[in-house]
Amino acid sequence: MKFKTILVLLSVVQAVWCSDIAGVKTSEKFDHSVLLDTDRNYILFWNFNDTHVTFEVHVRTKGWVGFGFSGNGNMYPGDVVVGWVKDDGSVHFADRHTVGHRMPVIDKSQDWKLLFGEENEFGTVLKFIRKINTCDDAEDEVIQEGTNRIIFAYGEHDPADDNSINYHGTTRGTKSVALLSPNPVNDNLPADSRHFDFLNANYLVPSDTTTYWCRGFKMPPIGKHHMIKYEAVVTEGNELNVHHILLYRCNVDNPDHWDGKEGICYHQHRTLPQCSNIIIAWAIGGEPFYFPDHVGFSIGGPEDEAFYIMETHYDNPTRKSDMIDDSGIRITITPTLRPQEAGMLELGHVVSYFQVVPPGINNFVTKSYCSSQCLSQGFTQSNLTEVKIIGALQHSHLLGVAMKTRHYRNGVELKPLMTDPHYDFDFQEVRMLPKEVPVYPGDSFQVDCTYDSTSRSTVTEGGLSTREEMCLTFAYYYPKMKVANCLSQPTYDNFPFDYHQLNHIIHTVDWHNKTVVDFFLSHIDKSSVYEVCDGPHLKPHPYHVYKPSEPAHPYVPPQPDCS
Repeated sequence: MKFKTILVLLSVVQAVWCSDIAGVKTSEKFDHSVLLDTDRNYILFWNFNDTHVTFEVHVRTKGWVGFGFSGNGNMYPGDVVVGWVKDDGSVHFADRHTVGHRMPVIDKSQDWKLLFGEENEFGTVLKFIRKINTCDDAEDEVIQEGTNRIIFAYGEHDPADDNSINYHGTTRGTKSVALLSPNPVNDNLPADSRHFDFLNANYLVPSDTTTYWCRGFKMPPIGKHHMIKYEAVVTEGNELNVHHILLYRCNVDNPDHWDGKEGICYHQHRTLPQCSNIIIAWAIGGEPFYFPDHVGFSIGGPEDEAFYIMETHYDNPTRKSDMIDDSGIRITITPTLRPQEAGMLELGHVVSYFQVVPPGINNFVTKSYCSSQCLSQGFTQSNLTEVKIIGALQHSHLLGVAMKTRHYRNGVELKPLMTDPHYDFDFQEVRMLPKEVPVYPGDSFQVDCTYDSTSRSTVTEGGLSTREEMCLTFAYYYPKMKVANCLSQPTYDNFPFDYHQLNHIIHTVDWHNKTVVDFFLSHIDKSSVYEVCDGPHLKPHPYHVYKPSEPAHPYVPPQPDCS
């Protein structure tokens, strides 16, 4: 085990409009910034409010600059702007959309508005603003509360006119960014705070293009603290190779035995126990996560699990063989407990082969449920009448393309807790909700995961490996109650076989037979579900089997303001 205990140095925030990540001066103070390319040639800054997003891009070129959104991360179809600064200092700027792998077409409605543009020592700067929803459905993308797939490009020279923008060649790319994620920075940390580092102990990363490395940690007996912040610590020089990090916490027999053990995460001969309770998630480009001032997450207490597993995904496209990595997760903790203690509520599908994703389908949806009976039991045994959800992580694997966590109350569907129509497995992080969401006894949830399995010729089942699938939502909430897991899986009670035969049948039927697929699709959502409702201190209750139903009043999103 490798823990580093370091005193926290309080930082002095200076009123200078610049970005530490880029070292360039901006036209105003921006709360968010990200490097869009690997060579630090394209930097994005932004601020947002309830209706608009203000962008400022700094690009290392004296030519044209392109920026926009695409639902699938490809250049087509996309909603883009293209601009450049002319020799006389004037700025040419146009709202466009892509209709193929050719020059973007100018929109009939110019919904992106230029605020400022110049050329400086760094290159070209463009500042512009647009509404979150322009109501131009034919030519514009809606900026999502979840993942936004940003596309970008630039050229070396100014075009002669709108019709002569040169092909961008290799100076292009895509990056997933949570543009509307409110994660306010609060470095006014208490004087008694300190931090622990979960680190990879100078691991020699294999030359494989992809590696999932796991390492076990036993939390030392520090006494009860509150975690108030976490962030990634990435070894200098490995910033483009450390792709994402997940930290799990669970109960194991004899945690001392597993302390410091490490190995490939999903190898058939595992060196670590299975541990699926994610408490921290970070992905490349992710910012530090701060709990609200009145909320802390318990670490080291008598009721807290003492064993942790850190999973690190390394992306090594150039097959470097000399990469030494000591990256990991840093948690900031304080013995001064905050008024409210956060809990983690796991919703979704039981991780098992009962989750079945047929091959060859581009929009297959797995539905899983958390009943009001389970949550009400948690409220009753915890003597609570209300909890408030502050943030959540939605998690599926390689086939996942969209996720939605639905919220019900008394037969009425409320606004989804979280929705991500452009889910990206390579961009996972806990995201703060725009507003705390209250949950009451009698509420229930449903997690819908949409998969694109057209790349698979065989069935995919649920499991821990990334080649298998998951459908889970991990929600931070307060105050903490006794229920921790509210999961379901289908019983297959309406299928013409015993559920004990499921694992054999799903691997022997002909999934290329349309009749087989149609039968499965028409029956899976009508199956009863078997619900797992538990927690470390929840009194046992019979596992619940019931048939879920659609809400009497489905949620209808409010109409956008198109004025």
